Amino acid sequence: MHPIAIFVATRWELQAVQRAIVTDRVTTVAGVRCQIGQHGQRAYWLIQTGVGPAAASAVAEKVLQAQPMSLVISTGFACALIPAQVGDLIVGTAVSSVPKDGVGAMGHDLMLCDETVRSGLLAVAQDAGMVVRVGAIVSGPTVVWQSEEKRRLRRLTDATGLDMESAALASVARKRGVPMAIVRTVSDLVDEDLPLDFNLFLRPTGWMKGLWALIRHPAGFVGLNRLRTQSRVAGDRLTEWFQHYATSDVESPRWSR
Repeated sequence: MHPIAIFVATRWELQAVQRAIVTDRVTTVAGVRCQIGQHGQRAYWLIQTGVGPAAASAVAEKVLQAQPMSLVISTGFACALIPAQVGDLIVGTAVSSVPKDGVGAMGHDLMLCDETVRSGLLAVAQDAGMVVRVGAIVSGPTVVWQSEEKRRLRRLTDATGLDMESAALASVARKRGVPMAIVRTVSDLVDEDLPLDFNLFLRPTGWMKGLWALIRHPAGFVGLNRLRTQSRVAGDRLTEWFQHYATSDVESPRWSR
């Protein structure tokens, strides 16, 4: 049976998964560091992509070209675009990227998540007594940090959750003929602003601008503490779900091209 590829964007998300799935080997594929673990009959490759669709696509292309996988899981944190609580689980039914012009409804590049896999993942969450939000995911090329923009995306796309990497990962998985699933936990809510524009930190020279923005608006430190607490809750719930998933009898789909 081929391994399961678990893609995350950041080291905090990677650590949350690793608390549930212990890795004991490391391999490098075309410059990509892949941490490998085994739980029961299933082998897992945990891969950190970096933030954003371009990074996720590039890493997934390299890994899936080199190693056949039975399943691709996009995981980590997400913004809830519907009423929800921090730590709720979001299981994706489909994913689409935000249109480049920022207008238009979801569906121009809609990619479905594997229905059979999704049923198994939902069963794991329900057995664990976790709160689950099921629906489509929309992925954007930038951090959506203002509540007004989050609500606008909700109206345009009718999506349940928002992230930055799932659409890119789904596109690569579809090209390779690998089933795709999305399991994320809510770290921020549709009606709250993030403490600052995190897009500043994604630019090569953005760190100084980001720090200057914090210095000019000290209230942002309060918001950062709130977000840190929310991320910790989201991380704990992600660990909890993967602990139940790793010990479940949910079968992995057979890999096909």
